[in-house]
Amino acid sequence: MKQYTIELNGKQYSILEKMLCYDNAQCLAMNQPVSGYDLFSDILDDIYSPVEDGWSTLDVVLQESTEKLGLLRAMTAIIFPEDIDYFVKQLGNNEIACKDNFSILITLK
Repeated sequence: MKQYTIELNGKQYSILEKMLCYDNAQCLAMNQPVSGYDLFSDILDDIYSPVEDGWSTLDVVLQESTEKLGLLRAMTAIIFPEDIDYFVKQLGNNEIACKDNFSILITLK
């Protein structure tokens, strides 16, 4: 399994930490790699949750979640540089598609 290392600044790290489920946030805090599938699933779930909860629409979420979407695209660019919207296009899917099996280690700048 391939492992990627992604370096985030303090603000990005804080945003990401709040988007993750408890177990993945704990791995992040302990400087342990997280499954790429789990990490991106958590991010997409967090971004899309207002739509699932009936509070918003996908169009509104895409317009208002600029920081989260920017972080998602920046992280995606490390994994899939040919398509930084690889995961954004999957917002709302029940299961995300990952081309490869990989893990991600997040480091703080």
